[in-house]
Amino acid sequence: MKRTLIFTFLVGILLEVRPVYAQEMKFGKYSPWEFELTDVPFEPGSDAVVLEEINTSFFSGVQLHSEIHRRIKVLKESGKSHGDVHLAYYDGKEGIETIQRLRAQIVNRENGIDKVTKLSKSDFFEVDAGNGHKEIRFTFPEVKEGSILEYAYTKLDKAILFVDGWVFQNNIPTIKSSYSLAVPEFLDYRMLGQGFKVVTAKYRIGSSGLYRWNLTDLRSVKAEPYMNHFSDYLEKVQFQLAGYKSQSTNILGQTESDYKNMFSNWQELADFFMERRAFASYTKPDKNVSKSFPVIDTTGKNKSEILQEYYSYVTQNFTYDGKGSIVPDQSLKDMLVNKKGNRAEINLSLMALLNASGIVAHPVMISSKGNGRSDLVAFPFADQFNHLMLVVNTEDKLHFVDACNPDRPLGYLPLDFHVNEGFLLMEKESGLMPVKIGHRSGINQFVEIKSTPNNGFISTVNLRLMDYDALVYGDITQKDALESFKNSILITPDVEVIKFEPSIKTISNRHVLETSIETREKYGEGENVFIKPFAISRWTENPFTADARTFPVDFNYTVNDRYSANIIVPEGYELDDYPENISLTIPDGTLSFSYQTVAMNNNVQVNALLSVKDNFVIAENYPNLKYFMEILTSKLQEPLILQKITINAVAEEVKP
Repeated sequence: MKRTLIFTFLVGILLEVRPVYAQEMKFGKYSPWEFELTDVPFEPGSDAVVLEEINTSFFSGVQLHSEIHRRIKVLKESGKSHGDVHLAYYDGKEGIETIQRLRAQIVNRENGIDKVTKLSKSDFFEVDAGNGHKEIRFTFPEVKEGSILEYAYTKLDKAILFVDGWVFQNNIPTIKSSYSLAVPEFLDYRMLGQGFKVVTAKYRIGSSGLYRWNLTDLRSVKAEPYMNHFSDYLEKVQFQLAGYKSQSTNILGQTESDYKNMFSNWQELADFFMERRAFASYTKPDKNVSKSFPVIDTTGKNKSEILQEYYSYVTQNFTYDGKGSIVPDQSLKDMLVNKKGNRAEINLSLMALLNASGIVAHPVMISSKGNGRSDLVAFPFADQFNHLMLVVNTEDKLHFVDACNPDRPLGYLPLDFHVNEGFLLMEKESGLMPVKIGHRSGINQFVEIKSTPNNGFISTVNLRLMDYDALVYGDITQKDALESFKNSILITPDVEVIKFEPSIKTISNRHVLETSIETREKYGEGENVFIKPFAISRWTENPFTADARTFPVDFNYTVNDRYSANIIVPEGYELDDYPENISLTIPDGTLSFSYQTVAMNNNVQVNALLSVKDNFVIAENYPNLKYFMEILTSKLQEPLILQKITINAVAEEVKP
């Protein structure tokens, strides 16, 4: 948010408010336990640990000062990489943030003697990270097992509408993390906390504007299977300005005070965005600009078909520049000329075209997965949004639309946009609304397996991938995408591929990838033949192997998979063994699985059904999920066993 909306308040009162307590950690002063520590009790085996970190923030006039001090210990050789430090800040065009008074040192204890090496100004390098962002980078020398790394600096911030606050967790365990914010009486902030420890801590100090957290024993943040966005669940705190006081002197020389509310309701927040000149050019286009709109023949088409026409026009003629802004930087007039812009500009352009054609469309702001917020807060906290899409009403249904990818059909969103709520912006009655993305994703597979004359089997597979399961493979008309799809499907070695014919179809407005596959495989001369009914499945092995889990599981979208196989037992063989029937559901009903085998004469029918009814599984249900997936993956890999029928070669003597 800070990179797009910089809002600096000049309230005319120059004063400084600092916390009244002293810091526990002093630069260059170490405790014996810090040198003696060789492992982290609450996260054994870690290669490094944050011993302590402190952020003390206060206002001096209308500028936020944050004094940051961090101390890290290297516990293993593999932890030496933590000696490379990057300090990021947003400079913008007006020096919004700056870093000052940076100091750093490393201490190594050798034979009971502390060897301290201090870094000098020449060791610090400023790097332009692009789009107004900069970094100060430095590397500690002589980092080894047992080294204690320490640095401290002051960050100054002119943009006080939003206070970034503090993230208490790191990619290594943290023994202690402290944050404080002292707010002057003329400023009023709303606090937004996330994480159990942050929310349950006693953080407000008395009735003053002082906030303070002291959190301990914080586990490291690491990626886990099916959880690409762990940043949405971090222990952290942010602030947004709720109001401020200003003073003025009237003609009689009397001092008068006035209090200004900031975003007291959702409509005020919507007006704040929509009243920006660039934004208003899309919601209320100038008549001269409207004359340059493309002419699209909509004769005889209903509103859903008209939406499709305009969606196709925008995705094919406008280029997304990769910037996921929630506000436009250029006007609609410039956008129609340049035909290249950020996500807000492209989607608002589509909105302007639809509204001009009589189809109602509104902008919707969301916090996508990975933006650092698992759920939207219920009050107008502007800094929680990072993308803008549209909601379009065609009378028969609501469509959530993002027109930034020409390869993505209408009705489908990026997986990171699969969130629960969005912020609907209208002239009146703006507010949060549920985001419901209709789809019926899944894998349908029908297999027929029959023998050949030369000790082999021919498998014929008709495979249908629907909705998001089809989209994940991209445009298979392109050679690279086709090859990737083929390699992911044909995973069985030593199999001769007779036929492989994929095609993309639209069936009842659903995106479908269909494939007809025929393979030949030898089964040898042995007594037993092992046949896997399903060579293709969503999971071939259990992705959940860890004993415990910190974050929820996110499957990205719900699915229904149907597997069916018909195996014809070859002459000279009989069915000896096959997987047992099973029906399994985890306690909260999120996932269910059934597997059934029916043998009749020389035919064996196998049917399996997998249903993922909710793409989120909370961490508390992880043990149940792990067990469920172990059974599921084992069952889908379990073979049928055919046994050769033996004929007694010794004939009984036939007596006359």
